Amino acid sequence: DSSDPGSDFMADVLKSIGMQYVAINPAAGFRSLQESIINYSGNKNPEILTCLHEETAGGMAHGFAKASGKPMGVMVHGTVGLQHASMAVYNAWVDRVPMIVFAGNGLRADTRRPGVEWNHCVQDPAGMVRDFIKWDDQPVSLQQFAESTVRAYKYTMTAPMEPVLVCLDMDLQEEAVHNAEKLRTPK
Repeated sequence: DSSDPGSDFMADVLKSIGMQYVAINPAAGFRSLQESIINYSGNKNPEILTCLHEETAGGMAHGFAKASGKPMGVMVHGTVGLQHASMAVYNAWVDRVPMIVFAGNGLRADTRRPGVEWNHCVQDPAGMVRDFIKWDDQPVSLQQFAESTVRAYKYTMTAPMEPVLVCLDMDLQEEAVHNAEKLRTPK
């Protein structure tokens, strides 16, 4: 077993799909993944682009896709962040551009911190945007995160290109990796 957080593995998965940038309005839903991208991966592939609003983050990813033909990551905090980003996600859907949205969420009520985490966590964050995204998933293990993220990349890059959404559990990011030798990122 390892003392490395699950978010280090998640950062490796993002690198494996060639993700260059992640636009984010930093929030508690990604406190561990933010740290892993910066400290474990050296803030490179992906590089965090700090935004002051989630709709701006989505707009940046839309523009990047139009210019490069590749998806950019957008990280939004659970309910409120996804609501703010929803117009940008909708615009990307209408314009048929690839985008991978990651929504932070706390699935386990017994580990949520009091206050904000309770208010911002829901059972089905993707329900807010499901009518204008191509696909979504809410992984409950690191292996499923790897498989979901690779699938999200394939789906968003297959015509018609449209945004996809992967919900990320806060505990999954923060808990130590167990059986690291068994974790695999699909090709």
